[in-house]
Formats: sequence, C-alpha cells, structure tokens
Amino acid sequence: MKKCILRYIIFWSVIFLPWIVQCQFKSVEMGIDGLTCSMCSRSVEMSLVKLDFINRVVMDLNNNRSEIFFNEGAYVSIDKVAQAVIDAGFSVAYLNASFDFKEHPIDTDNCWNYEYEAYQFIDVKQPKLKGEMILKFIGKNFLSRSEMKKWKTQLSEAKNKICNQNEHYFVTL
Repeated sequence: MKKCILRYIIFWSVIFLPWIVQCQFKSVEMGIDGLTCSMCSRSVEMSLVKLDFINRVVMDLNNNRSEIFFNEGAYVSIDKVAQAVIDAGFSVAYLNASFDFKEHPIDTDNCWNYEYEAYQFIDVKQPKLKGEMILKFIGKNFLSRSEMKKWKTQLSEAKNKICNQNEHYFVTL
C-alpha cells in the first residue's frame, strides 16, 4: 500500500512540479484613478510595499499608473494588490499582470489553476500560450466603471461556463 501511495505522489509531482516551478507572475502595471499629488502617490506606494510578495513599486504620477515587481517564487495575490490601492483611498482603472507561461495550451473561455487561484480566460483567440504574456484582469476591483460596462455581457456569459470554483478571476490577453 505504501508503494502505491508513493508511486502516486511521485507521478503527480513529476507531472505538476515543472508547471508550478516555471510559471509565475513577474509584474503588474496598474492604472490608478484619483492620483492628484505626490502625497497621494506616496500613500498608494506605501500601501503596496507593505505586501510581503512585492519587491518594489514604481509610481508614475504624470500618467496615474504604477508598475509593481514581485519577489521571485513568491505567491502573488492579485486581490491583495487591488485591495491595497482601495485601502489607500483610490480605485483601480486597469490591472495588467505579466505572467510567464512556459508553454501551456488553452482554449477560449477555458479555466486553469495556478497556485491557490482559478483563472478563466475570456475572448482568447490564441490556442497556445507561451513565454511571458500580459493578462488583463476583468472585474469590479480591476477595472473602472466605464470599462466594466464594456465587459458586462461577456462576463455574464462566462459565469455560466466551465469553472467549477465559486471564486475565480476573469482574464483576457
């Protein structure tokens, strides 16, 4: 019985370990609504830096955006990134994450898991993702209200599809 369990564990480790080790979030580019002064920018930066998986934050007050770089190999919570901006008193205009897929085939509106989160692709025409790609997060905490209106019908259609998890992210390329 022990040999059977050990074989089972080794088999699944060989299958999934390369995926876990190789794929990861690299950085996030985020638009922030409401930044008007350097103190506003500084409060958002300080709120983001408190997250343990963030390596550094580069704020651009002229374009109301920030670029966030993550610690290599760290678990990244996109929800916590968006919530840090909201906690600082501002809203997210857009959130685009750079994710390194080594080679992972997907279908349109397909669901996939990474670390502890589930992701569902919407409106993806590419049959195979490879290398570093930009994922645009779609949701009320990740887009401005006007942008959310554009995605409303696609989101309602996608919610009735494949993902069996209750909570998951909607992303597109």
